[in-house]
Amino acid sequence: MKDQIKSLQERIKEIEKVVEVLIIAIPKEESSYKFYLELANSIEHEGSRRMFIKVANQELAHKGMLEMELKKLQQEIASLKSER
Repeated sequence: MKDQIKSLQERIKEIEKVVEVLIIAIPKEESSYKFYLELANSIEHEGSRRMFIKVANQELAHKGMLEMELKKLQQEIASLKSER
């Protein structure tokens, strides 16, 4: 029982570290999205503009993936804490 509690605590700490990283990473993806979109809007060359819009949208997709993972991990932490 003691080992099981220790294992749960270790798992929670591990997940919390990943959550901290995601909390930092998500706004960076948003910032990157805005950067590339502003860049795209400032360029006259159509091919370059399309490329930067595509990169901006990729950053937005990354943000969405990270947000989904964050939510999943937060739910896992809550579940593990309820097992204690």
